[in-house]
Amino acid sequence: MIKPLNLKKNKKGQFGAMLLFFIVIAFVLAAGLAIGILVSSASMFMNEFVPEIESIGTLSGTGANVTEYSGYALTPLNTFISSWSWIGGVLYLVALIGLFGFAIGYKTTMNKWMMGLFIMFALLIIILSIIISNIYQDLYEDNSSFGDSIKSQKILSFLLLNSPFIMCIVVFASGIILFSGAGQEDMV
Repeated sequence: MIKPLNLKKNKKGQFGAMLLFFIVIAFVLAAGLAIGILVSSASMFMNEFVPEIESIGTLSGTGANVTEYSGYALTPLNTFISSWSWIGGVLYLVALIGLFGFAIGYKTTMNKWMMGLFIMFALLIIILSIIISNIYQDLYEDNSSFGDSIKSQKILSFLLLNSPFIMCIVVFASGIILFSGAGQEDMV
């Protein structure tokens, strides 16, 4: 005799998984802003510091050629720091795409209170993305050398300036993923 398949429904839902999902989104937003600011600050510093060190030449009395040493140490470091502007943008994009995988991995059961909680968290995340976008836009529209450094980060700037729209899409698609699937026939 074949026994029927015993599928237990999770009555409580997975509140922890949904909360972790929104914490990860908030962390991605904050990390994108931090990467943009830190890379711009370090790049501005290196753009001023490296030419000054390279102009020193040979130190009198020691015979040490600072220009040659800076070519070995500071120039590769400057290149590495400058590359983080596009690496940061790519990491931010990968993290946003990874959120869909997270949503698929932690599918929750369909409870009415979970939908309301999801919508509340979604609104908070969209408000947070608007705040972060406004902070980044103020930095982006600055006409100083810091603003120019921020403007050189094409991918990250696009993603952060458009983060409210992007977060709306991510939250909407994640909501569809989280609240669809097996077990919906039990909600009739």
